[in-house]
Amino acid sequence: MVTDLVGTLLEELGRSLKIANLHPDSNNSCMIRLESGLIIQIELDKGAQFILVGADLGTVPPGKYRENLFREALKTNDLPHPNHGILCYSKKSDHLILYQKIFLKDLNGEKIAAEITPFSEKAYTWSEAIMRNDIPAVNQSFTSQKPGGMFGLIR
Repeated sequence: MVTDLVGTLLEELGRSLKIANLHPDSNNSCMIRLESGLIIQIELDKGAQFILVGADLGTVPPGKYRENLFREALKTNDLPHPNHGILCYSKKSDHLILYQKIFLKDLNGEKIAAEITPFSEKAYTWSEAIMRNDIPAVNQSFTSQKPGGMFGLIR
């Protein structure tokens, strides 16, 4: 049943993105290579409540660059919703990863496609920056705005 659900969602996603033959493997996972060369992995979480979307952004060399990149990644993770993915570091692979959880309830291929587009743009920006040993600029206007009171109203 879970495989059928993931298969159906991937089929719908394929139609939305105009990609043929999207189907889950034996682990209910699917890898999609985008035109940019970026590979996005889609899979069902262990609790079967979310679809996980992930992208490996590349190796982060140790040193001051890594420190500065991680600082900007933390700032990016603190941006308000929608932030189109969370940046994290895999100690095992020594890579920066971008992932997003999408609640499975009432999900369809079009909704996944709508999430994947800005997610893949963010992933591409960060992966290209890492390849150039550069740091993507974080929109500082969001991080400095802390709403006060209920509904963001201030006195």
